[in-house]
Amino acid sequence: MDGSHPPTHLRIALAAHAGNGDATVTAAEGASIAAELAPHRARIATGLLAG
Repeated sequence: MDGSHPPTHLRIALAAHAGNGDATVTAAEGASIAAELAPHRARIATGLLAG
């Protein structure tokens, strides 16, 4: 454990409490996310394909 992460038992408790709800992203939010990622898309794809 280090200073930037809570103890494992607290992370497990949070994950158990949070459940598995579906995330909802509006069209505007999706467009904003796509625009933010667009400049990085080629670099990410190259890295993924390189393994």
